[in-house]
Amino acid sequence: MTKKVHLQFRRFEFKYFIEKEIADYLIPRLLMYMDYDPYVGENESYECHSLYMDSPSLKCYHEKIDGFLNRKKVRIRSYKKNYSPNDPLFFELKRKSGEIILKDRAIIPGKYMKEFYENPFSLLNNKDLDQKFLNEFIYEYTNYLMKPKLFVSYSRKPFVAKTNKSFRVTFDYNLEFATPDSENSGSEYKKMHENFSIMEVKFNGQLPQWFHEIINAHQMRKVESCKYCFGTDLGIVTK
Repeated sequence: MTKKVHLQFRRFEFKYFIEKEIADYLIPRLLMYMDYDPYVGENESYECHSLYMDSPSLKCYHEKIDGFLNRKKVRIRSYKKNYSPNDPLFFELKRKSGEIILKDRAIIPGKYMKEFYENPFSLLNNKDLDQKFLNEFIYEYTNYLMKPKLFVSYSRKPFVAKTNKSFRVTFDYNLEFATPDSENSGSEYKKMHENFSIMEVKFNGQLPQWFHEIINAHQMRKVESCKYCFGTDLGIVTK
């Protein structure tokens, strides 16, 4: 049976910056209440590669750093570092509205990336693509004169609660950042925080009590920054 690909999300998201040793310690305890996401591969993980867009003034970056309650991120995600023309890419708009995260995305085959770079509006003539979503994505991209600013790559271990599939926990390892140098690749990647993992908690409603106990036992504190901001703070992103 083909796995369903979700294109819309509405949820809370919390991030925690923790040492790899603690992440490795937590995973067996999470597996008492959770299962691995069905998309994981043989290494019980999968790759994530995101291309972040931003304006010349770094609008998205500054709205995040300045704590705007309502803001957007514009990115393209792939699950292969070097994708082929037929591989799916996920064009994404990720909104923050107060404490709620809203994410919409559309699947665009890799063969359209060159076309997107040369003339984003040309995708609006393709009836095989999600026109409603692309109208908003291309508006944000062109209205703010956005350009690709940063590649972010990492390995993700994802978990889904056994009794509540909307509760997810992911651990992101081996963060790497690069400046885009073409539609399909980045320049030399720089590694960051090699001994740490970013734990993301995604849920609707309330956190389970057993997870509260894990957070309290390890005195974890949420972080407000994001991977795009990490890379920007490294000086990789330029105007």
